[in-house]
Amino acid sequence: MIKRFFFSAIISLVFASQANAWDMGTYVENAQAGEGITDTNSVWKNNQSKANEADSSMALTKANAKQNEIKIKHHAITFSYGIYALTDLFGANRAVTSSIFSLGKHIDDTALLGAFSLDYGYKFDEYFETGLVFNFAHPTKSIYTYSFMPKFRVNLNGQGFVRPFFEIDAGFMIIKDDFLNNSDEAETRSSFMFNVTFAGLEIGRYVPITLGLLSLGQRGLFYVGLGFHF
Repeated sequence: MIKRFFFSAIISLVFASQANAWDMGTYVENAQAGEGITDTNSVWKNNQSKANEADSSMALTKANAKQNEIKIKHHAITFSYGIYALTDLFGANRAVTSSIFSLGKHIDDTALLGAFSLDYGYKFDEYFETGLVFNFAHPTKSIYTYSFMPKFRVNLNGQGFVRPFFEIDAGFMIIKDDFLNNSDEAETRSSFMFNVTFAGLEIGRYVPITLGLLSLGQRGLFYVGLGFHF
């Protein structure tokens, strides 16, 4: 009985050792084939690489945003000249009426066609701009006009090279008139004045050319200017 017990135990140990050896061999084969083993070091490196890529992408996005912000030139000064301003119409009418009603004795001839404008603009962002327009005109020999008009402009196409815009100017005009005035001082009066640019173009980024293609008011039906952004 004891011999059978020892014999059975020996056989069991032999089979157990063979099974363990077979499992170990399979594990080694799978390890050599790259199966069944997770390399924690590789996983960590992969996750770290993804994290670095995300950080680099975020940093690049912030840098681009900062660069775009730097590109915006908030201040602009523009000098322009326009024809067929409202004072041109007034000057032509004045020349005719003065000749008719004075029977040709007092003629207020036209002096300077068009109007000159100097305006300052401040851009809040890529699209919206406000500022002030100073306008000068000398429609007849006896009349000088000075206009001060706050402006509001909507720039389209953001920071593009060619930017269409729409602009409204509204303020007041000071008129100095010495026609038929015997004193040394000219008559001074004031009136409301405006200009609406329905279709305008600004070409260039830092030293742009400004074109008022369709306008109505004191800047002229059409005007052209040269500006400086800083």
